[in-house]
Amino acid sequence: MSDVFGSVTDLVALLRRRVVMDEDRTACEVAGGAGGALTYAELDRRARAVARLLRGRTTRGGRVVLLFPADPDFLSALFGCWYAGVVAVPLPYPGNGRAVEQLSASIQHVRPTMILSDRDDLAALGSHATVTEAVAAAAGIPDSAEPHRPYETAVLQYTSGSTGAPKGVLITHRNYLHNLRMLAEFTGSIAPEMAAPRTVSWLPHFHDMGLALLIYTVGRGGTSTVIPPMAFLREPDLWLRTISEVGGTLTAAPNFAFDLCVRRVDAARVPDLDLSSMAVMLNAAEPVRPLTLDRFTRHFAAAGLPATAFAPCYGLAEGTVFVSGVRRTPPRPVHFDTGRLQHGRATPATGAAQAMIGAGHRPEGLTVRIVDPVSRVECAPGEVGEIWVTGPSVGIGYWQRDPAGFRARIEGFDDRAYLRTGDLGFLHEDELFVAGRLADRIVIGGRGLDPQDLEYTIERGVPALAGRRCAVVRHGDRLIVLAEVRGETPPTDVVRALVSAAHDVTVDDVVWLPPGGIPVTTSGKVRRSACRRLLADRMATSGT
Repeated sequence: MSDVFGSVTDLVALLRRRVVMDEDRTACEVAGGAGGALTYAELDRRARAVARLLRGRTTRGGRVVLLFPADPDFLSALFGCWYAGVVAVPLPYPGNGRAVEQLSASIQHVRPTMILSDRDDLAALGSHATVTEAVAAAAGIPDSAEPHRPYETAVLQYTSGSTGAPKGVLITHRNYLHNLRMLAEFTGSIAPEMAAPRTVSWLPHFHDMGLALLIYTVGRGGTSTVIPPMAFLREPDLWLRTISEVGGTLTAAPNFAFDLCVRRVDAARVPDLDLSSMAVMLNAAEPVRPLTLDRFTRHFAAAGLPATAFAPCYGLAEGTVFVSGVRRTPPRPVHFDTGRLQHGRATPATGAAQAMIGAGHRPEGLTVRIVDPVSRVECAPGEVGEIWVTGPSVGIGYWQRDPAGFRARIEGFDDRAYLRTGDLGFLHEDELFVAGRLADRIVIGGRGLDPQDLEYTIERGVPALAGRRCAVVRHGDRLIVLAEVRGETPPTDVVRALVSAAHDVTVDDVVWLPPGGIPVTTSGKVRRSACRRLLADRMATSGT
């Protein structure tokens, strides 16, 4: 099953193979038929047209920015870049004025030779063209095939920016093919009967997981049905209705999306859905909460959702996307002693316990180690440290940044270069558990606290929040909660008492914000550095 990714040396070959085997099959479509669809033959024809246009306006290895909504022609532009031997740079589609400003700053950082989009009003951003223009112009340009090399950069993949400014990761053809092969082996271990996947995704295609799902589906000869991310956030049941309508077998989302569906999809409407086709439902990008999995499974049981579909996993853009995943299904929570975990040791619970879902076992071909971030000495099993990764999936560095984070060495161990992920974790019974972000860690009285644990307690314990977001940040030596609320704000003491009882820490203040007031990434993750800046600005304005 995974041989397709191991038997080719570049990503273009995936599409070429699909044209030979499945030319009339739909490669990509927009949910509800609103944005059209492309067969594999049409996708290849339009991608070659894009390549002919690019060869006349760019040089090999140049960077081409892709600005598309959830649209099949994004794939035409993506594979067109690879046909032409240039680097694809997917960026968020411009919307309001603020988004255009941010896009302009990103483009200045990328310094592209060309911009491809579905819009023709981007002259202020630089040289640009649309896929429609490329197809129209292709008739007079001879077709040719560029030789591809596995170690050439295929994608400049920007991170989500949840802990700081987004960074561009340089991902080669080899990186991608190795990572997709691991993903195929992982999904195959859960659903061996799943051949060509029927993928349904609302994840932004300019982020690592959304992009990987599209390319993976092409490689496997399946069909992708894409949903605009904002459409999902406005109407979460659109995701589930689409799975029901097309017989989706593969999807992925962060943990918050499953909670959102439970809150926003009325139980009376669940029997109208048919989720029995779902084979693999990846849960990643945030800590996977046992309570979330349990609630989602019970809430949508009447829709025929298989309990075995859930597949918690761990990954990051710097590692292409996939690092590890849970092979046993359904996933089971493991309970660790809360106090010892906060002091850096993961031991089975004997008193107060924290339930955690593991991120699975490390795949063949990739090495994952837990390392003390200060001494750079490998941690013993059960010790919390930074997750370090090495292997063919790890990108080659950041665009215009020091590559030191991709070339770390473990003291007294080996000479291999490791990626420092910035994520904290530990190994228990040879399974990886993720314990938060190193940059976000809050240390109080010698205890290390993950702010997401405190946020999860608040979001589900304060009825007035109705499940809306909150963010826990440090401001000097004070612990502050930012929380979104509609209407009357609850007493601050309610939040303080809740956090004190659950985590034995004191909240100094709560800042109430309107819905949408907490900065988040385009995939819905809290942007913590932006939250800290927001809090600092408010404190400066108020003089506190």
